Amino acid sequence: MKKFFKMFFLILFITIIVLAIVFYKRIMLSYRIADKYISLKNHVWTTQDFTMNKSSSSMNYKDVVYKNTNGVPLSLDIYGPINQVYKSSPVLIYVHGGSWAYGDKSIPEAISPILDTFREQGYTIISTSYELMRNKENFSKQISDVKDTIRWVYKNKSTYNLNTDEIGVIGVSSGAHLSLMASYSDNNEFIDDTDLSSYPSKVKYLIDFAGPTDLTLLNTTSLNYDLSKIFASITDKEGVEKIYNPINYVDPTNPNTLIIHSNSDAMVPYESSKQLYNKCIEVNAKAKLITLNSSAHDLSTISNDDIISISEGLLKFVIFNSPL
Repeated sequence: MKKFFKMFFLILFITIIVLAIVFYKRIMLSYRIADKYISLKNHVWTTQDFTMNKSSSSMNYKDVVYKNTNGVPLSLDIYGPINQVYKSSPVLIYVHGGSWAYGDKSIPEAISPILDTFREQGYTIISTSYELMRNKENFSKQISDVKDTIRWVYKNKSTYNLNTDEIGVIGVSSGAHLSLMASYSDNNEFIDDTDLSSYPSKVKYLIDFAGPTDLTLLNTTSLNYDLSKIFASITDKEGVEKIYNPINYVDPTNPNTLIIHSNSDAMVPYESSKQLYNKCIEVNAKAKLITLNSSAHDLSTISNDDIISISEGLLKFVIFNSPL
């Protein structure tokens, strides 16, 4: 019996050592994330923290033009890894919101500490732009822009030492809608730049912050002048709703999806995210839904509890999807 236990504990010890070696990078990422999470939890948050945009001073490449179609050059910013952890760097692509007509690729200040944690652990953050709508609806072009950003990553993986097996996308509001469409649609759909068309647009995971998943649920009766003009330009409403609703593209091959949405959102109904989550579960697509309880769509009424829920859920999700 003693011989048995001696052999058992020896095998157990060796197993622990092997697992520690195999999962070392994920363990270190988890440790850094836990440390960051504690600091976020202890921080006294204000609304301004979460809505301000601030360009990082440690940006490696600014305004890199990834395509130029229709006479509109589109660019992205690259925040490279702070530490060289992986042979090639995992990638997180950030897609901004702004009702399809506003916004830019500046990263919100409150998200910067979280993203910097991943950069410290070897990740590359890419913040992209897309052609904003002016006077008329142009979902196809915007979705193509996000897909072409992903294709650009594949094309330039050697130049910037990027791991295309480890691409994640983070989209906010309308940017989440475009991210869902770009990530859920096939490689050969939504093509704009012919130079990028031969490259894949596959991603490993997706983080959806309050993205419209069913355009029929949006209340378009009280829009401002710009948005009213854009939605009034839609002549085939049923066709647009069919082609540009992410929920119509859900299938088991979709990337792992984290959905974050407030049940107090009056702009993009929470039901939109709930339906997406239910559809994913129905077809055995991997998805997780984090429900916030006090936040308006623009996060202007966000509580500390909701900020912690966002931070904890986001960090855990990316850790789970991180390379070993």
